[in-house]
Amino acid sequence: MENDKPSVKQIAYNYGLYLALISIAVLIILYALNIESHWIASVISTAATIAIYYFGINAYKKLNSNLLSIRDGLKAGMGIALIGGIISALYAAIHYTYIMPEFLSGKKDEAIAEMMSQNPNMQGEQLDTAMNFIDITASTFFISTMMLLGSLFFGFIVSLIISAILKKDR
Repeated sequence: MENDKPSVKQIAYNYGLYLALISIAVLIILYALNIESHWIASVISTAATIAIYYFGINAYKKLNSNLLSIRDGLKAGMGIALIGGIISALYAAIHYTYIMPEFLSGKKDEAIAEMMSQNPNMQGEQLDTAMNFIDITASTFFISTMMLLGSLFFGFIVSLIISAILKKDR
Protein backbone atom coordinates (compact mmCIF):
# COMPACT_ATOMS: atom_id res chain seq x y z
CA MET A 1 0.00 0.00 0.00
CA GLU A 2 2.96 2.33 0.63
CA ASN A 3 3.61 2.66 -3.12
CA ASP A 4 -0.07 3.26 -3.91
CA LYS A 5 -0.21 6.63 -2.16
CA PRO A 6 -1.28 9.55 -4.32
CA SER A 7 1.20 12.25 -5.29
CA VAL A 8 1.32 15.41 -3.23
CA LYS A 9 2.27 17.51 -6.28
CA GLN A 10 -1.20 18.46 -7.50
CA ILE A 11 -2.39 19.29 -3.98
CA ALA A 12 0.74 21.38 -3.37
CA TYR A 13 0.39 23.25 -6.66
CA ASN A 14 -3.32 23.98 -6.31
CA TYR A 15 -3.44 24.92 -2.64
CA GLY A 16 0.00 26.57 -2.77
CA LEU A 17 -1.35 28.85 -5.48
CA TYR A 18 -4.37 29.67 -3.29
CA LEU A 19 -2.01 30.43 -0.41
CA ALA A 20 0.08 32.72 -2.60
CA LEU A 21 -3.01 34.51 -3.90
CA ILE A 22 -4.09 35.26 -0.32
CA SER A 23 -0.64 36.68 0.53
CA ILE A 24 -0.52 38.74 -2.65
CA ALA A 25 -4.08 40.01 -2.16
CA VAL A 26 -3.29 41.18 1.38
CA LEU A 27 -0.14 42.95 0.17
CA ILE A 28 -2.04 44.67 -2.64
CA ILE A 29 -4.94 45.68 -0.37
CA LEU A 30 -2.57 47.16 2.22
CA TYR A 31 -0.76 49.00 -0.58
CA ALA A 32 -4.02 50.29 -2.06
CA LEU A 33 -5.19 51.49 1.36
CA ASN A 34 -1.75 53.03 1.98
CA ILE A 35 -1.19 51.30 5.31
CA GLU A 36 1.73 49.14 6.41
CA SER A 37 -0.27 46.61 8.39
CA HIS A 38 -3.60 46.22 10.11
CA TRP A 39 -4.70 43.68 12.68
CA ILE A 40 -7.91 42.86 10.78
CA ALA A 41 -5.91 42.01 7.65
CA SER A 42 -3.60 39.84 9.77
CA VAL A 43 -6.50 37.94 11.37
CA ILE A 44 -8.28 37.37 8.05
CA SER A 45 -5.05 36.36 6.33
CA THR A 46 -4.12 33.93 9.12
CA ALA A 47 -7.60 32.36 9.19
CA ALA A 48 -7.62 31.99 5.39
CA THR A 49 -4.13 30.49 5.47
CA ILE A 50 -5.13 27.91 8.09
CA ALA A 51 -8.25 27.08 6.07
CA ILE A 52 -6.16 26.55 2.93
CA TYR A 53 -3.88 24.12 4.77
CA TYR A 54 -6.89 22.31 6.22
CA PHE A 55 -8.63 21.91 2.87
CA GLY A 56 -5.38 20.92 1.14
CA ILE A 57 -4.46 18.25 3.69
CA ASN A 58 -8.06 17.02 3.78
CA ALA A 59 -8.07 16.80 -0.06
CA TYR A 60 -4.95 14.63 0.14
CA LYS A 61 -6.64 12.46 2.77
CA LYS A 62 -9.63 11.94 0.46
CA LEU A 63 -7.32 10.98 -2.42
CA ASN A 64 -5.61 8.47 -0.13
CA SER A 65 -8.74 6.39 0.60
CA ASN A 66 -9.59 8.61 3.58
CA LEU A 67 -6.35 7.62 5.33
CA LEU A 68 -3.81 10.13 6.63
CA SER A 69 -0.66 9.76 8.65
CA ILE A 70 0.99 12.74 10.27
CA ARG A 71 3.93 12.25 7.89
CA ASP A 72 1.69 12.40 4.80
CA GLY A 73 -0.17 15.43 6.17
CA LEU A 74 3.14 17.17 6.77
CA LYS A 75 4.29 16.36 3.24
CA ALA A 76 1.12 17.85 1.78
CA GLY A 77 1.26 20.89 4.06
CA MET A 78 4.93 21.57 3.43
CA GLY A 79 4.35 21.25 -0.31
CA ILE A 80 1.60 23.85 -0.02
CA ALA A 81 3.87 26.08 2.09
CA LEU A 82 6.76 25.74 -0.37
CA ILE A 83 4.75 26.56 -3.50
CA GLY A 84 2.84 29.37 -1.77
CA GLY A 85 6.01 30.74 -0.21
CA ILE A 86 7.96 30.77 -3.47
CA ILE A 87 5.19 32.53 -5.40
CA SER A 88 4.61 35.03 -2.58
CA ALA A 89 8.32 35.73 -2.24
CA LEU A 90 8.66 36.32 -5.98
CA TYR A 91 5.71 38.70 -5.93
CA ALA A 92 7.12 40.51 -2.87
CA ALA A 93 10.42 40.98 -4.71
CA ILE A 94 8.57 42.49 -7.67
CA HIS A 95 6.32 44.56 -5.40
CA TYR A 96 9.13 46.05 -3.32
CA THR A 97 11.41 46.59 -6.32
CA TYR A 98 9.03 48.12 -8.85
CA ILE A 99 5.67 48.99 -7.28
CA MET A 100 6.70 50.26 -3.85
CA PRO A 101 10.49 50.73 -3.68
CA GLU A 102 10.08 53.56 -1.19
CA PHE A 103 8.91 51.06 1.46
CA LEU A 104 12.31 49.41 1.89
CA SER A 105 14.21 52.69 1.72
CA GLY A 106 11.85 54.09 4.37
CA LYS A 107 12.44 51.05 6.59
CA LYS A 108 16.18 51.47 6.10
CA ASP A 109 15.99 55.16 7.07
CA GLU A 110 13.93 54.25 10.17
CA ALA A 111 16.48 51.62 11.21
CA ILE A 112 19.37 54.06 10.76
CA ALA A 113 17.58 56.75 12.78
CA GLU A 114 16.81 54.31 15.59
CA MET A 115 20.37 52.97 15.59
CA MET A 116 21.81 56.47 15.80
CA SER A 117 19.42 57.46 18.60
CA GLN A 118 20.42 54.40 20.63
CA ASN A 119 24.14 54.70 19.85
CA PRO A 120 24.89 58.34 18.96
CA ASN A 121 28.67 57.88 19.39
CA MET A 122 28.97 54.93 17.00
CA GLN A 123 31.88 55.42 14.60
CA GLY A 124 34.32 53.67 12.31
CA GLU A 125 34.18 49.94 11.81
CA GLN A 126 31.27 49.49 14.21
CA LEU A 127 29.21 51.99 12.18
CA ASP A 128 30.21 50.32 8.90
CA THR A 129 29.21 46.90 10.23
CA ALA A 130 25.85 48.22 11.45
CA MET A 131 25.18 49.96 8.14
CA ASN A 132 26.02 46.77 6.22
CA PHE A 133 23.62 44.83 8.44
CA ILE A 134 20.87 47.39 7.80
CA ASP A 135 21.56 47.24 4.05
CA ILE A 136 21.18 43.46 4.11
CA THR A 137 18.00 43.38 6.20
CA ALA A 138 16.35 46.16 4.18
CA SER A 139 16.93 44.42 0.86
CA THR A 140 14.38 42.82 -1.42
CA PHE A 141 16.28 39.54 -1.32
CA PHE A 142 16.22 39.44 2.49
CA ILE A 143 12.50 40.27 2.66
CA SER A 144 11.67 37.62 0.06
CA THR A 145 13.83 35.01 1.76
CA MET A 146 12.25 35.72 5.13
CA MET A 147 8.82 35.47 3.52
CA LEU A 148 9.67 32.01 2.17
CA LEU A 149 11.16 30.85 5.47
CA GLY A 150 8.17 32.24 7.37
CA SER A 151 5.81 30.37 5.05
CA LEU A 152 7.72 27.13 5.62
CA PHE A 153 7.84 27.58 9.41
CA PHE A 154 4.16 28.54 9.73
CA GLY A 155 3.25 25.78 7.27
CA PHE A 156 5.10 23.19 9.34
CA ILE A 157 3.37 24.17 12.58
CA VAL A 158 -0.11 24.42 11.04
CA SER A 159 0.32 21.22 9.00
CA LEU A 160 1.49 19.32 12.06
CA ILE A 161 -1.56 20.38 14.06
CA ILE A 162 -4.02 19.76 11.21
CA SER A 163 -2.42 16.39 10.41
CA ALA A 164 -2.72 15.33 14.03
CA ILE A 165 -6.40 16.31 14.01
CA LEU A 166 -7.19 14.63 10.67
CA LYS A 167 -5.00 11.56 11.26
CA LYS A 168 -6.68 8.31 10.39
CA ASP A 169 -4.86 4.98 10.28
CA ARG A 170 -5.99 1.79 8.61
